[in-house]
Amino acid sequence: MKPRLNQEGELEHFNVFASRPDRTRLIAILLAGLIVRFGLLIFTEIRPELFDFPDTRRYLQVAENIAVGRGPIESDRVLAGTDPLYPYILSIPFEILPNVTEEALFFGRVVNIFCGLFAIALLADIAGRLFGKRVAVIACMIFVFDPIIVFFHGLVLTEVIYIMLMLAGFSALVRFRQSASLYSTIWAGVFLGAAALARSSGILMPIMLLPFIWYFAKHAQKRRTIFARAIVITIFISAVAVMLVPTVVRNYRLFGHFVPVRTGVGASLMEALGPWADGGPGMDRIRYPEFPEVANEFERDLLCRQAAMSWAKAHPADAFALAWAKLKRTWSVTMNATGYSSWKYDLICWLTVAPIFVLALIGIWLLKSRPWDIALLLVPAVYFTLLHVVFVGSVRYRVPAMPFLFVLASVPLSRIRFLRTESSVV
Repeated sequence: MKPRLNQEGELEHFNVFASRPDRTRLIAILLAGLIVRFGLLIFTEIRPELFDFPDTRRYLQVAENIAVGRGPIESDRVLAGTDPLYPYILSIPFEILPNVTEEALFFGRVVNIFCGLFAIALLADIAGRLFGKRVAVIACMIFVFDPIIVFFHGLVLTEVIYIMLMLAGFSALVRFRQSASLYSTIWAGVFLGAAALARSSGILMPIMLLPFIWYFAKHAQKRRTIFARAIVITIFISAVAVMLVPTVVRNYRLFGHFVPVRTGVGASLMEALGPWADGGPGMDRIRYPEFPEVANEFERDLLCRQAAMSWAKAHPADAFALAWAKLKRTWSVTMNATGYSSWKYDLICWLTVAPIFVLALIGIWLLKSRPWDIALLLVPAVYFTLLHVVFVGSVRYRVPAMPFLFVLASVPLSRIRFLRTESSVV
């Protein structure tokens, strides 16, 4: 059966979960994803040193403090320095038994696996609704086997859960585009607000999506008036804000200032801007300003922010050179983390990452008549690029944008003769 197209030739209301054959195909893909990720879980037990990152230990410390009733704190001096959602999840093993650090690591990886499987299904929904089942299947297969994405399932970090929540938000937006349902707008805001609690660097992502909500509402039969579109925007922003209320209230009680998720922006800016900066992570190199003894966490962070901005204003050429270095690090084909720069890792990256970049560019060209679809899929890449030409750059920080590039890369692959089916619309 051929998919239904609207007057603009775009796919209308296609759902990869609608028919039994489509559901069977998706289940097979998810089973493949489960097998690959379970294999990685076994490997993490064999080579745990490859999956031990400093941020992981910090999340576990915060999780343990949550479990004993101290709240999401790192220490007595750092009360709101960590994005809270992931530590709350990691606190579950500590709630059951004390001193279960290794068990908590295993639990975090299991959570990653299931979040990753949900993410695959969500990407299928997005790609299927935009471009048809063939693109959806190819994009999900790339998602299942992409080595860097798979690797992050073994890290007890926020990337996988953030990707899942962001994809859920985008899936809701695509559904809103097709149905104009306010429930879809609410769910988009809820998921993107939750994503910010998992990774506060994504807190401005909803702002980047406002033009799309406005445009989608403009073309909806029941939402065309300016007043109706303004209502939709208000509902979306309100849903995001509601998710942030608990952290805003907690942080205001602690510091007497508006802190939407966490402190630490100032220190992160100093890591990225200063004579010690090279574009990559390096908190250990920072020379912090002198803090008054009575300064609280918020005030120390503000002094760091001012110091970093003052240095950037005094050294504009150096700040620009650092921005270029961060851009190259973020979108490097090969990984730049210590211990992951051998020829074996480089070869894997050149065989997997480089083709995705090239195919995504071809996909953009093939979709040139559908600029809003292209723009929607590029929002995460543009957002995190802009963010990390200011803050430090790393392959890690582009990972949330990759599933959307998988969709673009799948468009030209779906046109290969032996892969084409009557359900392809691109």
